[in-house]
Amino acid sequence: MRQFDYAYLADRTWDNEIISYISKIHEYKGKQELFLRQRPVELNRLIEIAKIQSTEASNRIEGIITTNARLKQLVADKTSLRIVMKRKS
Repeated sequence: MRQFDYAYLADRTWDNEIISYISKIHEYKGKQELFLRQRPVELNRLIEIAKIQSTEASNRIEGIITTNARLKQLVADKTSLRIVMKRKS
């Protein structure tokens, strides 16, 4: 197993750009955690929308066609898969 020696980082000098990026990451992480606590319903809705859009895009790539209502049911696990094979003429 690999191990990382963090002491190496303490001895290193960092330029202002890298320090600025680290500071922004820390700031945005705090904002994200605040948003998670204050708006869980909105975030869950956005997650559901992302799942539906991702599934729709994947299906389109694979040539699978379905209705939006059926897609929402599948993503919500409210229905079972139904496979219909069509032959190309």
